[in-house]
This record gives sequence, C-alpha cells and structure tokens, in this order.
Amino acid sequence: MTHKHVDAWLRTVDDIGARGTGAKITHRIARCWDGCSQPIVRVLDTPTTRTLTVSWCDASTGHYGYQTWRVRCARTAGTCVLTGRPIEAGDPVFSPRNGSPPPGNAGAMIAAASLRCASKE
Repeated sequence: MTHKHVDAWLRTVDDIGARGTGAKITHRIARCWDGCSQPIVRVLDTPTTRTLTVSWCDASTGHYGYQTWRVRCARTAGTCVLTGRPIEAGDPVFSPRNGSPPPGNAGAMIAAASLRCASKE
C-alpha cells in the first residue's frame, strides 16, 4: 500500500477507536409484517404442546431460521400464515416470541387448529 492509503487506513482505525466507549448502540428495528407479503413458513418442530419452532423467510421482514413461537389467544382477527384461513379474535394461535426489539414478523399468527388438521392428514 502507498503511504497515502496507509494514512487513510490509520485515520479510519483511529476514528473507530475514538467512538468505542462513548458511542450509543442503537438497534435497527425491522419492518413489521403487514400481512401483504407471502412469506415462506415452515414448522420445524413442536418442542412442547405450547411452543413451535418455525422457519420464516420474507423479503420484507427478514429471515428467522429457528424461531420460537408460543401459543396464546389472538388479540385481533387475522389470517393464518400457514393455511390462509381466517383467524378470529380469541382463537388459539401461535405467534413469535416477543423480544426487544420485537421481530419483524411479530404480528404473524398460525392457527392452532391448522396444526391439528395437518397432524391428522
């Protein structure tokens, strides 16, 4: 490398080091799933009767290769991401476990009834 490139590199390294302790770490919040895209969703495992392990792949909200979903009552009406069937508020559903920041697919639901139907087939 030429002397000019080495100086530029050293300035870059110094700038990074200067930010080390005083820099505030921020999290990039993923775009929330709005129900318009068509993600590829696969149920990988059912570790317990109250949890699923799901693979979610969507160009808008990202890829979650091994995501834990928990059973709960649907707070709002929606659509099952596996079957496309309607979900009513109060229906038992599986949804992604919340974190901080919440995952981009936090609003997605899988109807518990659709899993029972699939296991009988």
